[in-house]
Amino acid sequence: MAGVIWTQSTDWQRSWKGRLAFARRRMRRYGVFKVIDETLFHLYYHARLNGPSEAALKEQLVEPYWREHGDCEWRGDAIATKNINSPEVLEFVEQRQPDIAFAMCTNDYFGKRLRSLPRHGVFLWHEGFTPEYKGLYSPFWATSKLDFDRIGYTLLKMSDDLDAGEVYLQGKVKDVDPMRQTHDFMGHKAILDSLSDVEPFLRELEQGTAKPLDRSDAPSASYTYPGMSDFIRQRIRLRRHARMTPKQQQNGNSRQAAPAQAK
Repeated sequence: MAGVIWTQSTDWQRSWKGRLAFARRRMRRYGVFKVIDETLFHLYYHARLNGPSEAALKEQLVEPYWREHGDCEWRGDAIATKNINSPEVLEFVEQRQPDIAFAMCTNDYFGKRLRSLPRHGVFLWHEGFTPEYKGLYSPFWATSKLDFDRIGYTLLKMSDDLDAGEVYLQGKVKDVDPMRQTHDFMGHKAILDSLSDVEPFLRELEQGTAKPLDRSDAPSASYTYPGMSDFIRQRIRLRRHARMTPKQQQNGNSRQAAPAQAK
C-alpha cells in the first residue's frame, strides 16, 4: 500500500443543512414523490434494520477477519478530500507512482487524468454484477428481482462511464440469506468473498496475462436509491417466493432475471 484517499462525498449526511440540500437536488432530478419514498425507506432502515445489520457485520465479518489477519487499520500516508479529482489528490497519487489503485464504497466520478496515473489503472470493487446492476444498492435490487445468483461482486477497470468499465472478475456471494439479511450485509460479504479471487488476478495483471470477461451480451441497467414502496414490493415477492415449490422458484427466478428498465 502506497497511500489511501478518503472521500467525503457523503458529508451531506452529517448535518440537517446538508441533508436538505441533497434532498432538493434529488427533487429537481426525480420529483417530490420519489424523494419522499426514498426518505421513508431511509428512516425505516435506520430505525429498524441498520442496528442488527451493523452488529452482524461486526460479529460475522469484521471480527473474524481481524482474528485471522490482525488489525488492518491504515496508519500510513493518507489524504481526505471532497473532490476526488482535485489537484491535491492528483499530486498525492502522482508522487506515489502506484502500480494500481482500487476504489470502493464511493459514488464519486474518477476523471481520466486520475485514472491514468496508476500503471494498471483504477479498479472498482462493485458490490453487484455489472452491467446488470450498475449504480447504487445492487444487492437490494437483485434481491427484489429474486435474481439471487447475481448477488455478488464485480471487479472492473474504471472507464469514462459509471460502472461500465471492462469486467475482470465476477462472483456470487456465499452463504447469505436474502430473506433475513440486509443488502448492506450482503454487499460487504460479497466484497470479502472476492479476496481469494483478487489475489491471483493481481499476479496475472502484473504478468500481463489478465483478460477481461466478455459481458457484451448481458442486459444493462442502472439503479438508484430504493424507496419504501420498493422495499414493500421486495418483501412481498420474497414471501411469495418462500411459499413456492423448488420448481416454481426456478421458473420464477428465470422470469425475474429478465432485462429491466433502468431506474
